[in-house]
Amino acid sequence: MTDPRTETGVFAVPGLPQHVESARLLIRPTTRADLPYLQRWWNNPAVSDPAGDLDGMQYDERDMAEWYARHAAGKAEAHHFMICRRGGAQPPIGEFYIACDDRPGAVTFALLIGEIDLWNQGYGREAALAYARALFATACCNALRIDVRRSNTRALRWCASIGFEVEQVWANGRSLTLILTQSAFEEQYGPVSATEAHSPR
Repeated sequence: MTDPRTETGVFAVPGLPQHVESARLLIRPTTRADLPYLQRWWNNPAVSDPAGDLDGMQYDERDMAEWYARHAAGKAEAHHFMICRRGGAQPPIGEFYIACDDRPGAVTFALLIGEIDLWNQGYGREAALAYARALFATACCNALRIDVRRSNTRALRWCASIGFEVEQVWANGRSLTLILTQSAFEEQYGPVSATEAHSPR
């Protein structure tokens, strides 16, 4: 999986939605104030294990500051976002990021819900579904991919419920690349429109 914590290449698809809202969630660009949340989630093996980091990321404050400087600070267009609950103080509950994809008209994304007490409440599915709709409405992209470990049955379930299909089995057999095309999305959820590309801020 391409990871913005280590990837420094140029992202292939411009015009990505920057603020996306759903019934319960707001997806918005990551700020410096979000670093303590990310550090806690990335360093927690219970959170990072489904993505393949069995011992957590083991990032200290300096690591976090360096990550932010490389991947978030001063970017004209964000590729790393926080998933927040709407209403009140809108506390972050997870992260959502877009990775470079070398195939035209497609991007690969990843997400996690970092607050363990909020697992199995549909937040990951809702975030992915909302961003997919907003992304397809921009007309800059017609396919969305995600790489999932076969052991991550929770993620596989919500991906399947949205309409993702297996595109490729990794050579090691441990992970799958899943794809959701715009045509498959619209067949299940109806046509997207340009007005959905930008949510209220």
